[in-house]
Amino acid sequence: GFNNELRSHLFGSVNKKSRWIRLRSREDTDVIEHCFNRVKSLGNELEDFFLGLDTEAWFLVDAWSQVYTGLNSRRRVVVGIINGTGTDIQIKQSRVEEGGSPCYIIPGIDYDHDQSMLKPGGGMLLFAWGSPPSFNNAGKVHINLETNAFLLEISDRISESSKALPFPGYQVKILEKSFDENGWWAKFWLLVKKTT
Repeated sequence: GFNNELRSHLFGSVNKKSRWIRLRSREDTDVIEHCFNRVKSLGNELEDFFLGLDTEAWFLVDAWSQVYTGLNSRRRVVVGIINGTGTDIQIKQSRVEEGGSPCYIIPGIDYDHDQSMLKPGGGMLLFAWGSPPSFNNAGKVHINLETNAFLLEISDRISESSKALPFPGYQVKILEKSFDENGWWAKFWLLVKKTT
């Protein structure tokens, strides 16, 4: 079941740069759309649900090194969220405080788009990237997320403060917190649960 698979998957184990990733398109919105179409079919009833989500999160990090290259390179942040609360989590607001893109929400099958609800056992990705670095702009990425269970502030930098503030009755467990040694990407996985 859900808990057994969660325990057996090591988040971040798929983080391996591929030198020859095949992209149907190098347009950023096309890459996100293809990822969205793959993730929307992933549900917690699948045996490899967490592996699939983690693979897609890494795909975004890895593909971006081919979407934006050289002097046009962009920092990026992907955050995976798993609802282990047993109740719905409502996504109230997601925004990029600093960066060069909107905050893309890429949910699995267990997401109600009309109500912005991540259903119990569901998973989703948040993704954003920075503007090209320059003399005046470091091109950082900073994402904020507000839900009915927690607040989240995530940055692309290990030195910046990234934090999850759970509301009473909830807890947020960090399953993965990975950073590129040169500061080009950050990847997080969070499990939201109810306190016992």
